[in-house]
Amino acid sequence: MTAPEAALLAAGYTRCAELTREHGTTYFWGARLLPAERRRHVHAVYALARLADDIVDLAGDEPVATTSARLDRFEASFWSALHSGHSTDPVLAAVVTSVRECGIPDECFARFFGAMRTDLTRTTYETWEDLLGYMDGSAAVIGEMMLPVLEPGAEVRQPARALGLAFQLTNFLRDVGEDLDRGRVYVPQEDLRRFGADPAARTATPEWQRLMAFEIARNRRLYREADAGLSALPPASRRCVATARVLYARILERIEDAGYDVFATRVRVSTPAKVALSARMVLSRDPVRLVRRDRAAARPDEAWVADHDVVLLDDAGRAVGTAPKSTVHHDATPLHLGFSCYVVDDDGRLLVTTRAADKPSFPGVVTNSVCGHPRPGEPLEDAVRRRVRDELGVEVGPVRLVLPDFRYRAVQGGLVEHELCPVLVARATDTALVPDPAEVDDAHWEPWSGFAADVLAGRRAVSPWCAAQVPLLAGLGPDPSGWPEGSPDALPPAARVDAPAAGVRADDAEVV
Repeated sequence: MTAPEAALLAAGYTRCAELTREHGTTYFWGARLLPAERRRHVHAVYALARLADDIVDLAGDEPVATTSARLDRFEASFWSALHSGHSTDPVLAAVVTSVRECGIPDECFARFFGAMRTDLTRTTYETWEDLLGYMDGSAAVIGEMMLPVLEPGAEVRQPARALGLAFQLTNFLRDVGEDLDRGRVYVPQEDLRRFGADPAARTATPEWQRLMAFEIARNRRLYREADAGLSALPPASRRCVATARVLYARILERIEDAGYDVFATRVRVSTPAKVALSARMVLSRDPVRLVRRDRAAARPDEAWVADHDVVLLDDAGRAVGTAPKSTVHHDATPLHLGFSCYVVDDDGRLLVTTRAADKPSFPGVVTNSVCGHPRPGEPLEDAVRRRVRDELGVEVGPVRLVLPDFRYRAVQGGLVEHELCPVLVARATDTALVPDPAEVDDAHWEPWSGFAADVLAGRRAVSPWCAAQVPLLAGLGPDPSGWPEGSPDALPPAARVDAPAAGVRADDAEVV
């Protein structure tokens, strides 16, 4: 490298650090805990994201076509510099040097620039899933870009993505007013309707406060997912990420302290507080302990009666990991393995239950006899017998598979059920009931024919999965004892008797 090239590069890294300190103070203070050689790469990645973001966010009344052309030119300059290894622009020279030295994949930047273009034409997002699609390229990918910089000792792509998502959602919640000024609303429209909240009113009404409490709980869940990757980072990187993570999460506390009013003033964590936390992280023997004390690290698992592991699935029904039930049931619940069972007696009566009113998942709904999750490696029949016995105090005889490939997704109260859920029918060996009050508010026997007729006619409100299953079961015939047995070959691969147990923890699986 010639002397002029070295001077250009040094000037570029200096400017990247200035941009980070000016606009991304949380990143700046976290990066200070890294060695200088690693720190400059954090500044470079941040600077690229900031410059692209500013093209879009600071366009004002500029025509979209003009802004799009400026973004195109900036992206073209980046790709040209990356492929040639040179740029006359100091910042781009620093960026491409960091990208090349760290080996950050090209596809990360393709996704990032794609998300930047989305902001030119899209102003709202209907669902959380829609917003996640946008944040994949605008936020999760930033976490992926940082992985080669931080040099983790294990595969932590998913926690890194979760941290990127958590940071950006925190920004969205803090900056509602600023985004409104740009004509954008990042809070999902379905959430606004659910709580009856209107950001355009720019007032922290009770409806707005309830909405923000829900979104902050969602945000903290992402921080908890990210925390799972901290232990895999080398010490300096762990202190860096832990500092940024705690500082960002404290913005949520400031929002709460302000009564969820994000319109009157921009909430922030003060510079002295950032300096103090950085000092504590430097002095701490284990920075993860400081993270665990943070409000966002608290797990709201107490409402779950039992918290056994569930089997996580890919879209083809193959096991990709396991995780405690409480940690994966949330507003973006990943696909996992479940089952539903219809328990009948010798007279053709169905055991109908009403779920306990304080259950975290679909409380108080009327439904079929039992639902549950097979434990890793547990055959479906064994899972059914366990669940019927524990929840209702009933022993069953033959258990038959009838709908091997049933699948559903349902939402209530912000919690999503998302299962590949084989349906079985079991014959009770006795009809005496001893329901567990923590699981069931009511259980009784009634004729299947009447129950099915009421559900099919819309006269009976039942759980979403039961409402979807009853028409399929009615199509098998009027008598549950005569329903034909489904083929085990149609079961999700993870539910087959010869399937290997899913021994991978959720940290190793894609749980977004």
